[in-house]
Amino acid sequence: MTNQAASTSARVWDAIEVEKRRDRFVRRVTVSAWTVTFILVITLVVMVSMQVAQMAKAALVGAVPWLAVLGVAMPLVIVLGILSVLIATLGTIGMFVRMRTASLTEIQLRLSALESMLASGGSGTGETAGSR
Repeated sequence: MTNQAASTSARVWDAIEVEKRRDRFVRRVTVSAWTVTFILVITLVVMVSMQVAQMAKAALVGAVPWLAVLGVAMPLVIVLGILSVLIATLGTIGMFVRMRTASLTEIQLRLSALESMLASGGSGTGETAGSR
């Protein structure tokens, strides 16, 4: 029966390690999504700034109205802004949900291991407390 308890305990800890690996993967994906989001936002700022600068020069001369300057910037800003916030938010929510699920699963597995250890005789925990 000791071999069975040891194999059950080993399976439990293997399952915990698998969950921890999944957590690390989700964390890496989320960090990558945030990084890409910030890179896109920086790229967007540079591109739009160049376009706005060109249009502002034309508006200063009177070649185009000032609303044309805003018109150049707005569609790209809105689309990429919404997309980047959506991706980052979903990634973050996914990471938090995954962390909570893994924590609960780890608690369940640890309790299962403790229960199987106690059912198999306690491996001497009661004897050492009583002998002191």
